[in-house]
Amino acid sequence: MSRVADVLIKLLRVYSPNGKERTLEDELVRIARELGLEAHSDPVGNVIAERGDARVALVGHYDTVPGELEVVISGGEVRGRGAVDAKGPLASMLVAASLSSCPVMVAALADEEGESRGALSLLERGIPDYVIVGEPSNASGVVISYRGSARLILECRGRGGHSSHPGDSAIDKLIDSLSSIRGYGFPGASLSVIRVQGGSPFSVLPKSASAELDLRFSGRGDAHVIAEEISKLIREGCEARLRRVTEPVSVKPSDPVPRALMRAILSSGARPKLLRKYGTSDMNLLASKARSIAAYGPGRSELAHTDEEAISLDELEFSVGVYLRALEYLCGGPQRGP
Repeated sequence: MSRVADVLIKLLRVYSPNGKERTLEDELVRIARELGLEAHSDPVGNVIAERGDARVALVGHYDTVPGELEVVISGGEVRGRGAVDAKGPLASMLVAASLSSCPVMVAALADEEGESRGALSLLERGIPDYVIVGEPSNASGVVISYRGSARLILECRGRGGHSSHPGDSAIDKLIDSLSSIRGYGFPGASLSVIRVQGGSPFSVLPKSASAELDLRFSGRGDAHVIAEEISKLIREGCEARLRRVTEPVSVKPSDPVPRALMRAILSSGARPKLLRKYGTSDMNLLASKARSIAAYGPGRSELAHTDEEAISLDELEFSVGVYLRALEYLCGGPQRGP
């Protein structure tokens, strides 16, 4: 078994859903040290592995969405929760860093699938000029933009009453409001209902009901504009408010990190592609302090967060080489190689 496959399997065998990811913390430190890197964890659960005074940061995350999957190796693939998002990219980063002579930091962040406490803590610590974020990009893609994200909380209230008579139901107001929102177009944005709460098993019209919506948007400040529009669409007795607003990010393909990744992919024998993703990642936050940043990694992003999450062993190996060559271009000088 190759070194990167061995590292990934060790990561996958410790289930680390968001909020409970620190079950993997000690094992991750041990793996990094076995690879010859100096490693420690910080108070929020980030695992930092480095060599020298880092000029480049390889930033991944080790928390996953909930839903444990059996770890299976079959047909040239490894299956397991987080194989794609994002333990596969993290495994390739760790191995590449261990093979590189470049002063490098690998930051395995906590809480990426939650409120990004890991990324915020890393920003407080300080990051190198050049940052590569480890996210699935099909091994030949370089991600240069992500949409922004926010949570929109919709709360409705009614007077209630007996359910056998017409009355003022909070759930009716919520349903009508959601219908109005879904029927209204928000250019460059998407809204998905991810949670609904309200009602009881008794014959009572509910006095309160709420929904949580996942908002994705393309322009800076769009979240607040959309929230204002939604406030005009919803029924009286309902209120909309924003939480956890993360602005979108976009970088130039000619910037140092995207350029280094494209050169690395090309010199590895593949044709690089520039990607603009509909999701959001820690790149959105880290871009505020990095001189240059982009995202890259093995794995088919369409399998992330699904029960079919699996990653190609060939892609893992290929990505180790890409990370290694990108480090060479960003640091200068040849690397040791696999």
